Amino acid sequence: MELIFQACAFALVCLIVLTFLNQHSPHTAALAGLAACVGLLILLAPQLYQLMDFCRRLALGAGLDGALLAPLYKGIGVALCARLTAELCRDQGQRALAAKVELCGAVCGLICALPLLQRALSLAGVG
Repeated sequence: MELIFQACAFALVCLIVLTFLNQHSPHTAALAGLAACVGLLILLAPQLYQLMDFCRRLALGAGLDGALLAPLYKGIGVALCARLTAELCRDQGQRALAAKVELCGAVCGLICALPLLQRALSLAGVG
């Protein structure tokens, strides 16, 4: 609960700073917005590690090998990066570019998920 308050406070302070920066230098505001996003990800890093550890323990408890966790982690990373980049593009008024980033993120996510899909098909006896 404390983390969400820290993240919201950080985001509000960044929002105020970015509003003033945007009036004088929109390009600097865009870079500062990206830096704020990285700061929030750094703030969330311990919780992301706990989530990854939980996924690992869950997979091992279900009898899945650890090799299947790498595609899951890659898919989560692709999703986070694509979403963050698309939102930054939208903030800069580049909706068409944001749509293309989301499309590329979906394709990359599917590519990362191929080992999981192959394993699911082999378990179902299809592949």
